[in-house]
Amino acid sequence: MKNRPKRLRWHLASALIVTTVLLWLGFVLLVYNNRMGELEDAVGNAFQSTKITLQTDGLSAYQENRANGLGERADHILMSYLSNQSMNGIHSMNGGTALAVKLGETLVRSQITWGLGYEAEDDQAWYLYFDQGLDDEGQMDFARWMIAHRSGWAYGIYPSAEESQGGSTGDGIFARITGTELPGGAVEVRTLELIYPDGSQERILETNAEEPADITLDLVQMEVRSVLLPSWSSDGDGPIQMERRLASFREAQAIIDRDRAGERRVVLKEWGRLSSGVDQEGFGYWCSACCDLWLSVLEDQWALYLTAFGFAAMVLLVLSAHLSRKVTEPVEALSRTVRDGSCREDGPVTELNTLAAAFNGAQAQLAGQLERERTFTRAAAHELKTPLAILRTHAEALREDIAPEKRAQYLDVILDESDRMAELVGRLLELSRLESGAALNRETADLSALVREVWAPLALQLEQKRITLALELEEICLEGDRERLKEAVGNLASNALRHCPVGGTIRVSLARAGGRACLSVDNDGPAVPAEDLPHLFQPFYRGDKSRSRDRGGTGLGLAIVRAAALAHGGDCSVENREGGVCFRLRLPLVHQMGEKVMQ
Repeated sequence: MKNRPKRLRWHLASALIVTTVLLWLGFVLLVYNNRMGELEDAVGNAFQSTKITLQTDGLSAYQENRANGLGERADHILMSYLSNQSMNGIHSMNGGTALAVKLGETLVRSQITWGLGYEAEDDQAWYLYFDQGLDDEGQMDFARWMIAHRSGWAYGIYPSAEESQGGSTGDGIFARITGTELPGGAVEVRTLELIYPDGSQERILETNAEEPADITLDLVQMEVRSVLLPSWSSDGDGPIQMERRLASFREAQAIIDRDRAGERRVVLKEWGRLSSGVDQEGFGYWCSACCDLWLSVLEDQWALYLTAFGFAAMVLLVLSAHLSRKVTEPVEALSRTVRDGSCREDGPVTELNTLAAAFNGAQAQLAGQLERERTFTRAAAHELKTPLAILRTHAEALREDIAPEKRAQYLDVILDESDRMAELVGRLLELSRLESGAALNRETADLSALVREVWAPLALQLEQKRITLALELEEICLEGDRERLKEAVGNLASNALRHCPVGGTIRVSLARAGGRACLSVDNDGPAVPAEDLPHLFQPFYRGDKSRSRDRGGTGLGLAIVRAAALAHGGDCSVENREGGVCFRLRLPLVHQMGEKVMQ
C-alpha cells in the first residue's frame, strides 16, 4: 500500500517522538535494573535471615518442647512459629515465604491462615488450622473479611472486662468453632460463627474440609492471622496485591513439595529460592521464598517513571517548536519559491542551499534539453522538407504531358529522393533505438578486423581523392554489438573522407589505454570552429549554417557514433590539431551497463 505523504513537521515530530520514547525507555531500564538489584539483595537478606532463624531458634525450641514431653503439641507450636516467620521479609513486595520441618513421619509446615483460641483465659490454647478447607477464593474472601473487621495485626476477639480476670477490654463476643480434632490440642476448622452478647449469631466461615466435624469449641478469646493481610499502620491498612501475594505463597509451598518429591525445578532470582537440609539432630527442614520482583520494581518506581515521561514530553514539545522554526520554515520558503521556477541559494540551511542549487541546475538542464529537442525537430523538418518538395514537384510534372525522355529523368529524381528519405528515417530509428537503451546483441568482436572491414570498400574513393590512409591497429577483441560498432566506425570513416582535402592523409589508430580500446580517426583539413566543437555530436548539427546538402549526409552520423559509444559504456570526443581534426571513440574492454543518452 502506498504511503500517504505527510508534512515535514510531522516527519520531524515522529522522529523526535521515537527518539524521546527510546531515551525514556533507556532511563526506565537503567532505573529498573538498579532497583531490581536492590530488591534482589533485600529478598536474599530476608531469606537468609528467615533460614538462620529457623535453624537456630525454631528447631531448638521444637527440640526443647519435645524434650519437655509436649509430644504432638510441640508440632502445633512449631506450626504457629513457622507461620509467623513466613510473614517476615518480603511481605511488602507481595512475596511469600514457606517453611517446613520433618521429623520421622511428621511434617510441620507454615500455613496461609491459622489461629489460636482459648475456651477460658486460664485454659490451654487450641491451635486452629484453616488451609485444609480453604481454596484460593476462600482464602481471599476470609482475608478481606478480616481486613474489614480487625483492629490490629490480626483479627481477634477478647472477653469483656466483667468476664475477664486479666483486665481485657473485649466486647463480649465469642467464637463458636466446629471441626476435626487433631492430637495435641488442634482443630481443622470446618465452620466459624460469632455469638454476640444479645444472643444473635453470624456465620463467618464455612470451609470445604472433607472430614466431618467431631468437636465444637466456644472460644472467648481468639486470634486469627493470614499472610494475605496487609501491614497495620497508624493510618489504616497498607496497600496489597492479594492475588499476587497468594500466588507467591502457593508457589513457595510448591517449591518445597517439588524438592521433597525430587523434582529439581527451583527457579532462582526473580521467581523463587530454596534452601533445605538436615541438622545434627536429624530434623529435615525446608525454607523457600517466592516473589515477582519485576512487578514490585514497577510498582515501587511508577511515580519516577511517570515523572521522567512528563519531563521527556516537555522536552519533546520544546524541541519540536524549535526545529519547526529552524528547519521547516526554510523548507516551506523553498517550496514556495520552487513554484516560481527558481530558488534562492543563500538560505540559512546549507543542505537546502545545495538542494536549491541542484533544482536550479536541473531547471537549466531541462531548458537546454527542451531547446535541443526544438532544434532537433526543426532540423528534422528541414531535412525532410527539401526531398518532399522535390518529390511533389516532380510528381506534379509527371501528371502533365511531358517529353518521354524527361519522364525517366524525373522518375530517377523521385527514386533518389525516396532513397535519401528512407536513409534519413532509418538513421533516425537507429538513433532512437540506441538512445532508448535497446538491448545490444553482444558478442565477441575483433575490433581491429572490423576497422579494416570498414575501410576496405572505401579504397576507390581514397584513390580518387588521392588520400593516403595510414592504419596502425593493435589486435583488440571486446564484447559488443558488432553491427552497431561497425556503423559507428563507418560513420567516422565517412566523416573523415568527406572533410579530408585532395592529396591529404587520414590516420587511423587502435590501441589499449586505461582498460579501454581507443580508436582515433585523424584527417587533414580545416579546423572545426571552437564554438562548433561541443555540438558536433548533436543530431543534424553542421558547422555550415547554410546546411548545404552537397557538403554532408543526413547529419546523424556523428550522433549515432555518440549513441553507440554510450550504449556500450564508452564515450567519444573531437579535437582540433594543427592542420586537421581528430575524432576518438573509447570503448571498455569489459562489459559495462549502457546508459540512456539525454539530448
